[in-house]
Amino acid sequence: MKISTGFFAIILTFASLQVVAQDNSYEAMAKMFSQPTITGSARFQAIWGNHSALGADVSSAAGNPAGLGFYTRSEFSFTPAYQSISNKSIYAVEPNRTNSSDVNNFNIANIGVVFGGGEPSYRDGWRGSFAISYSRQNTLFNNINFTGNNSTSSITDSYAESVNRQIQNGNITQSGLLGGLNNGGPNNFPSSANLYYWGYVIDAVNNTNTPFSGIEPNSKVNQNLDFQSTGRVSQWTIAYGGTANEKFYIGGSLGIPSYRYETVKNFSETFQTAQEIKGFTDTRILTSSGSGLNLTIGAIIKPNDAVRFGLTIVTPTWYDVDESSSTSLNVDVDSNKGVNIGSNPDATILNRLQNVGYKTVKKGNDIFITNIPRLSTETFQDNYQLRTPLKVSGGAAFFFKKKGFISADVEYVAYKGMNISTQDQNAYIYEDLLNSTDNVKLFYNNVLNMKVGGEYRMGNVSLRGGVNYMQNPYSTAFDRSKTIDRSQMIYSTGVGYRTNEFYVDVTGMYGSTQAS
Repeated sequence: MKISTGFFAIILTFASLQVVAQDNSYEAMAKMFSQPTITGSARFQAIWGNHSALGADVSSAAGNPAGLGFYTRSEFSFTPAYQSISNKSIYAVEPNRTNSSDVNNFNIANIGVVFGGGEPSYRDGWRGSFAISYSRQNTLFNNINFTGNNSTSSITDSYAESVNRQIQNGNITQSGLLGGLNNGGPNNFPSSANLYYWGYVIDAVNNTNTPFSGIEPNSKVNQNLDFQSTGRVSQWTIAYGGTANEKFYIGGSLGIPSYRYETVKNFSETFQTAQEIKGFTDTRILTSSGSGLNLTIGAIIKPNDAVRFGLTIVTPTWYDVDESSSTSLNVDVDSNKGVNIGSNPDATILNRLQNVGYKTVKKGNDIFITNIPRLSTETFQDNYQLRTPLKVSGGAAFFFKKKGFISADVEYVAYKGMNISTQDQNAYIYEDLLNSTDNVKLFYNNVLNMKVGGEYRMGNVSLRGGVNYMQNPYSTAFDRSKTIDRSQMIYSTGVGYRTNEFYVDVTGMYGSTQAS
């Protein structure tokens, strides 16, 4: 068995983000968990990932399994990786206000074993190899923050719009908002709408169509976002590939992917000329995990020693997902002024407020709230099924005897084929998932991604490089700006040393992208 010793990859990624303020949605997460990223051994990462026309690498198990047919002996490979992400955010209201944040992660990029088929005893004899591998498909660690001053709007305007829309759609009633505190208390609200109402970050107005508005309408607002995420998408692969004539290679694999994703988002506002509420912090916690299955079929044609053509078809991954989320609100009341709740509030409600931690004082004929306890929703749990896109890759590789090769691939990713469904009878979940399925067709395009890589050999030393262009999958800008380019260009380079007994490879990558 051929064993790699010190097989090592270093992954460096830089991400430049324009504005990152929108929540995770079902369709956004579907895209994230299916985003093509560089995977495999350090050698293949140096030429930017799996190329459909190449083979004889442990990465073929999760790439094009037909490439396993090139193995004539067994091999074990281990690839650790280090990833560094640097984010720069630009606050849109104040274009000169920029913020930077960094996050680093060490992980296992790939580990696998190939049981080689041996040297063919004659040209027309069948020869095949079996492989088992683990690969990191995506790393979901991130840290993003921004801060800036806004003199035109507050996020409480968005809160009010959301509550008004839910009332108009019949999902909630104004009396339902009033009953939220009695039903559960300050740490068990049934929805964020109740949270906003009892946190007094939306104001009731005398308008039937829009019963609520944001608070402190004439105050300049300091806004701050801190977003942190952890998680990974990984896959165990069982694969087999072989050939009968050293011209046509075919293979297949079963992929068993899984993921775990956790986010904590803190959004705070401070009102510079507050009348009642000095500021607040909205905290949202999301935990999502799932496992699934996919199949890969691949073929490689080698008409001669100088050229190869490859094709790979990867079925959608069918995930079963469990998810939990909660929202909490910390409101800073101006204790010298307080929130005026009138001269004759409902005695039952006032008593309930005082019992759960609200502090009140009477000034003249009116009663004022001077302190609001930490409020939170009940932990919301749901289960749904996620289908990621179909992927088809085709490419060619050209070999220059033993001096090296150049390989190029085109990958088709059918983002419009993503789907989210559920058996949960909860009306809120069903409506959100239905909207997300519609949003997939509305917000996403099917794309063609392209990658080119090559290797040049000088005796036992190999020099490698690659570039990958990933087309913008979005069909809408999501904001007022039409200048954000959400396509990605990622570069990779590496060097390797190989003997008959072992090999060592080192790889580095650099990429950047913009988002809103």
